[in-house]
Amino acid sequence: PLQGTPRLRVKKEDVPVVAHYLHTHPGLRGSLSLLWAVDHRPREARYELCYLFTLAERRDWLLLCTDLNGDDRLFPSITPHIHAAKWYEREIRDMFGLIPVGHPDLRRLVRHEHWPKGTHPLKKDFRWDNVLERVQGEYAFRHIEGEGVFEVPVGPIHAGIIESGHFRFSVAGEPIMQLELRHFWKHRGVEKLFEQQKLTNAVPLAERVSGDTTAGHSLAYCQAVETLLGIEVPVRARYLRSLFLELERLHNHLGDVGAICNDTAYALAHAHCGRMKERIMQLNDQLTGSRFLRGVNCVGGVALDLTDQHMALVTKELDAIEPDFSELERILFANASLTDRLETTGILTEHAAWDHAAIGVVGRASGMDRDIRRDRPFAAYDELRPKIMLYRYGDVRARLRVRMDEIHESM
Repeated sequence: PLQGTPRLRVKKEDVPVVAHYLHTHPGLRGSLSLLWAVDHRPREARYELCYLFTLAERRDWLLLCTDLNGDDRLFPSITPHIHAAKWYEREIRDMFGLIPVGHPDLRRLVRHEHWPKGTHPLKKDFRWDNVLERVQGEYAFRHIEGEGVFEVPVGPIHAGIIESGHFRFSVAGEPIMQLELRHFWKHRGVEKLFEQQKLTNAVPLAERVSGDTTAGHSLAYCQAVETLLGIEVPVRARYLRSLFLELERLHNHLGDVGAICNDTAYALAHAHCGRMKERIMQLNDQLTGSRFLRGVNCVGGVALDLTDQHMALVTKELDAIEPDFSELERILFANASLTDRLETTGILTEHAAWDHAAIGVVGRASGMDRDIRRDRPFAAYDELRPKIMLYRYGDVRARLRVRMDEIHESM
């Protein structure tokens, strides 16, 4: 076991059978939560593949591992057994040059067509500052043909500040027959940059993995380093970490509720959510000097303490925002036009959510009773167990409801 996580090492040819058993056995019902590769060169001539399963019945983790020795670059795909492995295996092929044999879709995922053939950035012998020569290539989009089928291209450049993404919708009237999407236009080599850092110096890089998840990513990084170094975090620091995570959840959820309303052309609700989100961002700034909570987490704890005056300010702001948000909630639920647009739209069934190992808001809106804060407590969540917000409809309205309920729970 590694830090309490059982590790099961098998031969590569046995991985599909073992993975299938973990995924389907009634007493385990293992969901594939993560799949990654490690290049152990130059110390050892092997690659390692790691499959992290979350066992639904016990909420334990199990790590399944296998090795590719010497020049072996082939491993059996588990995607035919577990849908959630599909993108992970494509990414491993792109970044390490390891090939998942039997994978149903081996198109490039992260490596765009202008990258030269044989470029695999996460191999240990690939330099972090390597400048790639541009080559000409084209992604093979799938096409659906038939009477009344139209293809609608969107992106990759968008009007707002969201990440670049190329979407091709094949539509026949209202129903979307197929969506082909192409992401990863801004691959920044963050993983390779981490390799150049000392363990205790890389927190600012973790904070910049995704701007709106500064506290989440920096805490994940700090906890990984603390586990490796055997560092015990003080109780007060653990509570402050939970506080900052919930403030981050608040400003993100408020922004998302407004954005969902804006996507239905309901600008009033969007404006009010933007106003409330701004209050949380300004509160962050008053507490920490950063609207996005940068510079808060550090290896071993937190980089700042909060005074009684700070805590009183938190209470005062949230006491003002909660009834404000509750009033907006009542307006939204009374709006038949909004309900009509959100109900039965974008349904993700519980079965499909399970197949694709959906987590977070999306999973909980489709009946997946999972929340890492409760199931694998960290920071102070072993003493601050959050109530889990669950819906079974799996549509946009359910995902909106989960966010709204979590806003109240966070406060």
